[in-house]
Amino acid sequence: MDVEQCLPQPHTVFDTSLGVFLCIGTLFSYLPQVIKIIHRRSSEGFSPYFVLLGSVGAFSNVNNIILLQLHGIMCCRVWEAEECLFHTVGIMQICVQWFMFFSVFVLYVVYFPQHLRYQPTSTSLDTGKPTSEWQAAQAVRSAVLYHMGLVSVFSFILVVGVGPNAWQVHSWASFLGIFSMLVTCVQFFPQIHKTWTSRQVGSLSIPMMLMQTPGGYLFAYSIYVRPGVNWTSWITYFAAATLQGILLFISVVWHFREKRLRQQDEQSEVHGNAPVVTNDDSITQQTVQPASAEEETHHPDETTSLLPVSGPR
Repeated sequence: MDVEQCLPQPHTVFDTSLGVFLCIGTLFSYLPQVIKIIHRRSSEGFSPYFVLLGSVGAFSNVNNIILLQLHGIMCCRVWEAEECLFHTVGIMQICVQWFMFFSVFVLYVVYFPQHLRYQPTSTSLDTGKPTSEWQAAQAVRSAVLYHMGLVSVFSFILVVGVGPNAWQVHSWASFLGIFSMLVTCVQFFPQIHKTWTSRQVGSLSIPMMLMQTPGGYLFAYSIYVRPGVNWTSWITYFAAATLQGILLFISVVWHFREKRLRQQDEQSEVHGNAPVVTNDDSITQQTVQPASAEEETHHPDETTSLLPVSGPR
């Protein structure tokens, strides 16, 4: 590519630093979620539709920003490292976000709860029929992989066939961005509904949401200031941050509810183990206690001789 076609866009050090900070922050914000699923060895609490829509939306947005910034990627051959970093840090942000959510998707399938996979049967030898939840998880796995393959192949064929700057490529990229925005907005509703109705947080990580909710608005701003992008690239993260804030609020409410109920159960166990004297206990204690000598003298039983025993004279 000619140098004349690679004129760098004006930018500040703050914009580049913010992009790098968000890349690192996005990576670390997902770690509590990954660690919690692995530690519990269960993905219980996740809605399969939340995982499905989040995965396809994130990958669609990856293709959106790559196609819109192909010019900047190719110009890195003639730009200095600082210019190249500024023009590609937005791509790195979205790729990191997709990779970490894809990791959650993999863990969701791998650590799907065993007791929710098959219907209970009368014998332990028969595994029973797959549950609707397990069938949904398997369908999510297939749909995500098929979506990744189809979008990647079509984007590659389009760029090679008509060129990276053709209107067809930009139209396809905008379509992917709008699609990502729609599914990202919709993705939180199944999870909000599941968390609200189940009244438990499950394997959802509150620390992750505490970091990602405010970080989502910074993420959207960072994408907004990237050269060559349009509103379809950043609106996704703005909407996601808002809906994630709602999910965070619900999760915090149920977290403290679970904590309060657990404390009540512990207090009940403590009071239940304390010695409490009842009428039955007193009767039992009186029955177990041996009779005194006086009682033995005045209350003979069947084994006691009825004749008086005379002492030595």
